[in-house]
Amino acid sequence: MKKICLSMIMISIFISACSRNNMPKECEESWQHIEKMAKTSGIPEDSIQTQKKAFEEEVNKMKKEEAIEVCKTQIAILKMAK
Repeated sequence: MKKICLSMIMISIFISACSRNNMPKECEESWQHIEKMAKTSGIPEDSIQTQKKAFEEEVNKMKKEEAIEVCKTQIAILKMAK
């Protein structure tokens, strides 16, 4: 019985990890730039994590191609702002 429960827990963790990892690499890169700027600006970690969740939710609402284009644009703007 314990092995069945443990197996079910491991499967649910694996499924939830896979479902969250559907963000395009361009958006991951964009977020890394945003996060770096936020940290150097002194924004608290809990605020950054709240914003990350909102960012991921917005990206997930978009079609993949649209999200990639938006994130590429963000990357370009963030690189110019450096």
